[in-house]
Amino acid sequence: MVITARVGTGLIKQILVDTGADSNIMFRNVFDALGLMDADLQMHQHGVVGLGNHFIKPDGIITLPISLGQGQGRRTVMAEFVILLDSTAYNIILGRKTINDLGGVISTRMLVMKFITEEGSVGSVRGDLETAVACDNAILSLRKKSKEASGIFLADLDAKVDDKPRPEPEGDLEKFRVGNSEEKFTFVNRNLPHELKEPLMEMIRANGNLFAWTPADMPGINSSLMSHHLAVRPEAKPVAQRRRKMSQERAEEVARQTAGLLEAGFIRELDYSTRLSNVVLVKKHNGKSRMCVNYSGLNKACPKDCYPLPNIDALVDAAAGYDDF
Repeated sequence: MVITARVGTGLIKQILVDTGADSNIMFRNVFDALGLMDADLQMHQHGVVGLGNHFIKPDGIITLPISLGQGQGRRTVMAEFVILLDSTAYNIILGRKTINDLGGVISTRMLVMKFITEEGSVGSVRGDLETAVACDNAILSLRKKSKEASGIFLADLDAKVDDKPRPEPEGDLEKFRVGNSEEKFTFVNRNLPHELKEPLMEMIRANGNLFAWTPADMPGINSSLMSHHLAVRPEAKPVAQRRRKMSQERAEEVARQTAGLLEAGFIRELDYSTRLSNVVLVKKHNGKSRMCVNYSGLNKACPKDCYPLPNIDALVDAAAGYDDF
């Protein structure tokens, strides 16, 4: 939600109310426009992540009054702002600490924030939808420019994204056998110097038992040591899906992958199952297939944990300001 409020001696527009931010952020252009001086700043030793997912060293921090509402419906609190040289479409980002100090309650649907006034009544400030849309469009443009400038975002490093090119070895590759069969092999750069390539290949062959060539080579953890049980509702009824037909090619691939899982001990055969879900083959980027199971029905039979991390905000806020965090 984007609002207008009085900060220090000026009326500031394009203030983003962000419940996901811990600190308040003021950008340098606003700091200068308010006539503030560097002598007013206090030291701030921690970095902030900017648009290009790079760390920015703040210029410092400053404490200023911020006022919401008008007349008898006004509330003023002292807020600490982190000053950044980097810029966005917003002038200020208002974090949850100040929102809590104001006693603010936000309705994103109604674009309004209610807060407790200085007289104890309820005041309100409305968000500006047109300004919010304009800021969003400007943010997208800034992010695109930042990506072109920095070359890469952290999200681009995720090799699991199918539409992104995966890292590939550089140079001409030479195939060499690692194990006792032709199927156990890997690659090395053909142009490596002989005094480097030969010791490298010998070291890989000496540690060939560390490679997992089949599922049976990585049997996992013994169930006597650790096991996991699903919390299924007592009233849930077992569901057996109707068998889905698949092509001969897919059936052979399922049989091959199932045999590998049986050999590794990942699964076991069960007669007269009261619950059955069909497997689904999903194509991977390399053309092979991954065997999956649709557990949506099982998810509905298990109680949902609505608060998996109930104290995460409190833990993050409590840890803020410590060097080891």
